[in-house]
Amino acid sequence: MDQIILNSNPFLLTLFALLPVLFFAIVKNKIKSKKLNLPPSPSKLPLIGNLHQIGNLPHNSLHDLSLKHGPLMFVNLGTTRYLIVSSADALEEITKNHDITISNRPTNTSLNPLKGNGQDLVYHPYGDRWKELRKISAIHLMSKNVVNRFQTLRDEEISSMLEAIHFSSLKGEEIDMSDMFNTVVSNVVHRSYTGSYKKEEKKGLENATRVFLNWDVKFKKLLGSFCLEDLFPILAWMDRFTGFKTLLKSTYLELDGIMETLINERKKESFVDVLLHQRDNEKLDYDVKAIMQGIFVAAIESVALELEWLLADLIKHPQVMRKAQEEVQRIVGTKPKITNNEIDKMQYLKCVIKETMRLHPAGTVPRETSSKWIKVGGYDIPPKTKLLVNLFSVQRDPKIWENPEDFIPERFLDKSIEYMGSKGYAPFGFGRRNCPGMAYGNALLEEIMANLLYRFDWKIPDGSKPEELNMEEVCQFVVAKKYPLKLVPVPRFKSNA
Repeated sequence: MDQIILNSNPFLLTLFALLPVLFFAIVKNKIKSKKLNLPPSPSKLPLIGNLHQIGNLPHNSLHDLSLKHGPLMFVNLGTTRYLIVSSADALEEITKNHDITISNRPTNTSLNPLKGNGQDLVYHPYGDRWKELRKISAIHLMSKNVVNRFQTLRDEEISSMLEAIHFSSLKGEEIDMSDMFNTVVSNVVHRSYTGSYKKEEKKGLENATRVFLNWDVKFKKLLGSFCLEDLFPILAWMDRFTGFKTLLKSTYLELDGIMETLINERKKESFVDVLLHQRDNEKLDYDVKAIMQGIFVAAIESVALELEWLLADLIKHPQVMRKAQEEVQRIVGTKPKITNNEIDKMQYLKCVIKETMRLHPAGTVPRETSSKWIKVGGYDIPPKTKLLVNLFSVQRDPKIWENPEDFIPERFLDKSIEYMGSKGYAPFGFGRRNCPGMAYGNALLEEIMANLLYRFDWKIPDGSKPEELNMEEVCQFVVAKKYPLKLVPVPRFKSNA
């Protein structure tokens, strides 16, 4: 009877014929798995993986786990597995030996719309098209020549900021420096994108900046919202019922409107005009709006953030503040305006900026391996593995940094530690996909901070001691101060207008 059934059912016949092959494949796979040397991993729970071990500050939680399990470890966030990189040696190895292999930058659901139609610069897959976009950006948007071209624009916005601070100082008013930094950086980036505003157009610039900063509040709310798709892809459909998808759509519709305004208001030789000209003149097929919005959001968030951490670190360490002010005063003298040549001589200020970036990096840097196996630190890393490079850990690696938790700008004096290419230091990212806006962002940091140190002393409003300044963090698009930095400015000269 069994033979009759088999003869009458081709599927069963095929299945029985394949059983030896299937058995051999399973045995072979198990043998191969035993031979693989995978990175260690904390014990995980069913379904949620290691989520119960990740707190509100993921970079801190991952750092603590790495102290127990090593600088290379697998961590499961929901059903998605990540390779966490937490030491200078590990980062150097993957950058030196596998830079191309890890040059894809994955995103999550909250950030996915920043890709536009997939032809953006920030998240576009590594390849010839990305190289083309990067080249355009490096030459026409973020080069040293471009930084110099927009010098007058930056000077005007920094002067406006100083006037506003001086006006408040005459009244003894406290200033929300978080809002002040967001405003001046947003103004600079807006004007770089659209071209110079005339005095009669100043109101339009202020409105544009306020629209973006209001949108930024919603953007951070979106990033802080719970998204099932990122943790459990099979449950992505439920995000429609939690309100997440509605918030996602409305938030990025607003950003699209902001980008449309920038395109419509562009003037000759602005960022947007250059992008459109390059696309049309060279008959290239890329999405200008997608490139714009990724760089736009990242530039404002990162530079304003570092300015706030920078001033907070100086307030918390008065002896460093005095030393930086003395250097600026010695170089500038009593001149009414600080020049770039003078800023280039401010070596200690540059060290202060570097030390702030070491202690307060943006957070974790996401990458993804290509479709081949690689070996890192003696471990076998499967294809399509998502990586999180924890710069918080890398830039506190005790093998590289003496007293890594302490704020010591002097550690950068007389040492060749650069933003790119120095072991254990990567505030602007690493490898081929480092931050293209390094020159522009660093110019803003130096110019704004040099002027603030030259023109004002700073007091904490409630009379607290400097060392008591609250430095708690919150994880949003980047790791930011939990509470806004509010200070009272005190003029250092009779006139600061």
